[in-house]
Amino acid sequence: MHIIAQTENKICVELTHDDMVELDITYEDLDYSNIETRRVLWELLDEARHELGREISLTQKMLIEALPDSNGGCLIFFTVSDEPSGRSGRKQLVKIGEKKVVCQADGIDEMIELSRHLLKTVKLKKSELFTDGGRYRLIFQPEMPGSINTEMIAGEFCEVLHHGASAAYTAEHWKLLASPDAAGMLTGL
Repeated sequence: MHIIAQTENKICVELTHDDMVELDITYEDLDYSNIETRRVLWELLDEARHELGREISLTQKMLIEALPDSNGGCLIFFTVSDEPSGRSGRKQLVKIGEKKVVCQADGIDEMIELSRHLLKTVKLKKSELFTDGGRYRLIFQPEMPGSINTEMIAGEFCEVLHHGASAAYTAEHWKLLASPDAAGMLTGL
């Protein structure tokens, strides 16, 4: 394990394959809703606190980004936000190595049609439905990114957002309506 303080608010923890085995977690298992993932992340932050000799605030909003490496390890970046949070200590884990497609439409009907078409042509790893009160966003991850151009398919039904932070922004600021199989739920409507 190698810990680097990149800035005052950003820490990088480099984990080897052996570190991952010792922590009893894989990149695929990383999911902030899972208690084991949270245990590992807090253990890493505690280790960083000791090694860097400084306090790391767990009460502030934090973005946690994970990036796999080719040797079975991964890089985990912890960024503490200076921005005040409505919910104390909100944490967001983003797995950088996974392709998420973010689709937006003004009505739920477009999301239903998109979901029906997707489930006929693509195997989805995860899909989530969000709203901001007037618009809807469906965020999905294909099981095999790149096998079918899912963005092209989605573009037939709604707007595909291409800026990289839109999935994390949506999860942070929009209301979650359905997860982890929103597309399946929508096709049942």
